[in-house]
Amino acid sequence: MSKKKNRPHGHYCKICGEYKANEKFSGKGHAAHICKACSSLSAAEKAEAMDMNRLMSFPMRRLSESEKKWLKAKMKDNCPEVADMAKEVYNICFPHAECNAMKKQLIINILSFKVHTEVYDRYGDMEMADCLFTIDRKSRTLTMTDFHTDSGEQSVVLDGGKMAKLLRYIVHTLEIFMWEQDYCLNPDGDDFFTDILLKEGIYVDDLGEKGEALPEEPEGRPSWQVHIEYSNHTVQDISGFDDYLPERPEELYLSFMEYFESDYEIL
Repeated sequence: MSKKKNRPHGHYCKICGEYKANEKFSGKGHAAHICKACSSLSAAEKAEAMDMNRLMSFPMRRLSESEKKWLKAKMKDNCPEVADMAKEVYNICFPHAECNAMKKQLIINILSFKVHTEVYDRYGDMEMADCLFTIDRKSRTLTMTDFHTDSGEQSVVLDGGKMAKLLRYIVHTLEIFMWEQDYCLNPDGDDFFTDILLKEGIYVDDLGEKGEALPEEPEGRPSWQVHIEYSNHTVQDISGFDDYLPERPEELYLSFMEYFESDYEIL
């Protein structure tokens, strides 16, 4: 014979979420699933307790549309405790939500990418790169200046679709706005990702306490530098001091080089 499931003893209170003895409920409270202790609470306190109880036991699975809608609404609840808990639960259920929200609002107008370190060429050999790439979305121009050769400044003009695709690739795939956190020191204490999220009212968990000791910026010339101007009037400057190009900066370098090694008309 199969064992019977052990059911909790007592009666369930929907406000505090506890099972209590029957004598802890009044006649009306028993039918309404509200214990005597919770029945003395105000309507606002009951609503807060019910919300917190639901959030504490929120399912960690694929949420239905109604569950998403309820959770998003609670992130803006008037009760700070409920709002904070809802944001924490949302961050667990959707760990990439913050980053994806950033991608939707960032459009690059101007980008410059300077490289001064050893890189792999298309044949897999190491070579010294000392060059500057510049993108201008308005003129749809990609420019390269190679300081190692006498070729000077070279430019290619992309059509609107290819320029938009390149800029989306830089933001959505390479996630250039995250490089400051991923690869670089930040001597000024300014966190571009955090500042934008806070400005737009998007939740960020574990922002870190202000006043934390920051690592000192290394001396010497950066191996790579990025300057970005976005359409929302924010500016981002990132520098790396490694002896090599990290993975995503290297992908950006190789992507740019393809335009000057292909059949594009170089001006």
